[in-house]
Parts: sequence; structure tokens; C-alpha cells
Amino acid sequence: MIRYVDGRLLIGCFEAEDLAMRFGTPLYVYDEEAIRESYSKLLSAFRYKSLEILYSCKANSNPWILSILRELGSGLDAVSPWEALLGVRIGFPRNKILFTGISVSDEDMIFVRGELGVIINIDSLSQLERYGRLFPNTEISIRVNPGFGGGHHRYTVTGGATKFGIGLSQIGRALEIAKKYGLRIAGLHTHLGSGIDDVGLYIKGARILLELAAKLGDIDFIDIGGGFAIPYRPGEKGIDIYLLGERISELLEDFSKKYWDITLRIEPGRYIVGKAGVLLTKVVDLKEVEDAEKKKLIIGVDTGMNHLVRPALYNAYHEIAPVREANRPREVVADIVGNICESGDILGSDRPFPKISEGEILAIFDTGSYGYSMSSNYNLRPRPAEVLVRGCDTRLIRRREEFEEVLATTGYRL
Repeated sequence: MIRYVDGRLLIGCFEAEDLAMRFGTPLYVYDEEAIRESYSKLLSAFRYKSLEILYSCKANSNPWILSILRELGSGLDAVSPWEALLGVRIGFPRNKILFTGISVSDEDMIFVRGELGVIINIDSLSQLERYGRLFPNTEISIRVNPGFGGGHHRYTVTGGATKFGIGLSQIGRALEIAKKYGLRIAGLHTHLGSGIDDVGLYIKGARILLELAAKLGDIDFIDIGGGFAIPYRPGEKGIDIYLLGERISELLEDFSKKYWDITLRIEPGRYIVGKAGVLLTKVVDLKEVEDAEKKKLIIGVDTGMNHLVRPALYNAYHEIAPVREANRPREVVADIVGNICESGDILGSDRPFPKISEGEILAIFDTGSYGYSMSSNYNLRPRPAEVLVRGCDTRLIRRREEFEEVLATTGYRL
């Protein structure tokens, strides 16, 4: 697991500093034991017997991570055709992959449904009409927008007045279109947002789906989505997953007793892999700046918003600390900044920090989700390598990019 021992950061059996020296920085490191523990925790929290976990692979789509989750019995929440293709190629059962896209084209549907044989979660009346013409007399799921949502930032709220899903007032029309093309509604889905710690929102959403299911009949599953909050700041608790699991399980058990056995699906991504990842980076530059109020230390590192965009995009907080002698007194106030030519490339602002030296390795925590998966080659910089720690073994699961391969798709000969 990822923990400090005598001021040194250990990941599995390995010192983080040794991993940085061995594989170079910046470097994403994932702990397999932490992934397995989070998955197991979900299984124990949701006691409902007909439970299916669909891992939300947009959080981290590295094939080695996906293979661990496939082995654990997970299905897959895919939001793009290539995510669905990757899931099929890795060996996820097609009936445990759900494709939930936005602004979905006919070409997307022909590939996902026609070529891959994966069920599609319909996001709009337009998509439903087009799907019906393409694939009459097949099964679909409906993404329901219940009129409310939540999340850690307004960009991550997907319920309510957003671009996502079919509103409750449109369900009647959706049923007419489905009947017109002989479509069977096999599932009802909702996703309220990402980074939600309010159990009540999920309860409210689940009740709406179950009420719809009771009216429609012949529904195989309801899917309450994911977005379960994890703690990022010291002292945060995240969502109470056991309370959520207990309350949702009670609802499903009551429904099953009154109507029929219906499957419950959940779509965690961040909850499974978020805390399993650390981004290791080297201090390459130090400078002092002085504003009207105080002096501040600027700690420049060899990564940035091109590798971890969450702080710049969402004003998200990630704990940052040295990987050795981490228990030193925090004597300075520092901004930890990246090497991208943008004023917004700040990984941490106004952090109490120990005195630091160039060449030291820092750890940016809780970066297993929406880290590498949202990374880019901005400023023509390569994306980092990724390493998986399996107890006392390591595996390089993605090598660092090379200059030539980044430019290879241009066809320009250098």
C-alpha cells in the first residue's frame, strides 16, 4: 500500500525515491493492492445480491489496470467507441459493457452496436430515433436525467440543466419512439456527477429509476452511475460508502420483494483507482517571489498541467509532499508549479512546506484517476511513464513517449 514509514514514502515494498531513480520522472505509480482493496470494499458495502460493478474506465484506461478489474469480475462503463473496443479486446464480456456516450453519431453506434455487439445507453431523443432506424428490434438502456445532480465542481455536475440524458418530461416520447422501432428497454441509468459525497442524492436518483422500472416492467437493471467522492484534502472523509451501500441495497431488496429481481449496476472509477496512484516529480527550480503581503517560495517541478490537469481545470486539491524526510518542519509557504508556459500551471498554492532542495522528489497523491487519462503533449512535452507495483514486484505498464512517436501521426519526415 501507499504509506509513509519513518518519513519515507513506500509504495508496496519499494521506496518511492528508488522508483523515481529507476524509471525517471515524472512518473505515475499505481499500487495494485490498493486497487483490489477499493474494489473489495465496494463489494462488501453493497450487500444486494444482484450487483454488477462497471468500472468507469475514463478514470484510467491503462490496459494493465483494466485487466486487474476484469480478473476481479468487473464490467466496464465505456464513454467512447475506443473504450468499448479496448474492453472487448481485453476480454470483458460484451453483456457487461455499457456504452454511455454524449453527442453520439450514427458512425459511433454502428461501430459499438453493429461491430462490437455492446448495448448502448441512449442519451437523447434524437439518438434514440437514429438508433431505432439503424437497429430495430434490439435492446437499449435509457440514460435518465432526473433534474438534479452534484459534483466537486460545476464542470463535473451531469444531472439537472446539463447536456446529459433524457429528461423526465421526455420519457413518454422516448417510450413512443422505442415502441415504433420495436426496441426493448432493458435498463434505466442515471449519472448525477463526479465527486459526490451526499448519499441522499443517490437515494433520490435510485428511487426515480425504480419508480420508472415499476411502471415499465421487464427492466433487467437500473444503473445509479458513479462519481463517489474520495478524500483529497487532509481531514476529508469522502462519501460514506457503507451507508450508501446499505441504503441502496435496502431499496433494491424492497423492490425485488414487491416486483421482480432486478440487477443493480454502479459505475465507480475514481473510487477504485484514485487513491491507488501517485505522480512522482523532481524539483528542478527554486525561486522566491514577494507580493504586498508575504514572501513565497516557488517550487518548480518537471511535470505540470499537461500531466495532471485537475488543479488547473477544476481548482482541484492534491496533497503534495517530499518522498523522504517528509516529517521535516514546514517552515515556508510555497506554490508548487509546473513547467508549462501557462500562468495557470499551478499544482498546489500556498502550501506549508518544508525547506526543499533542487533534485528532491515530490509525490502528488491521489492521481490514479483523471491523471494520465487527461494528459496531453501540450508544449510538445512527452507524457510520463506508468509503473504498476504488485507487492514486491514492479512492471512498466507504459513507457515514456519519444519525440519521434509523438510526431509520427503527422507524416512529416524529419
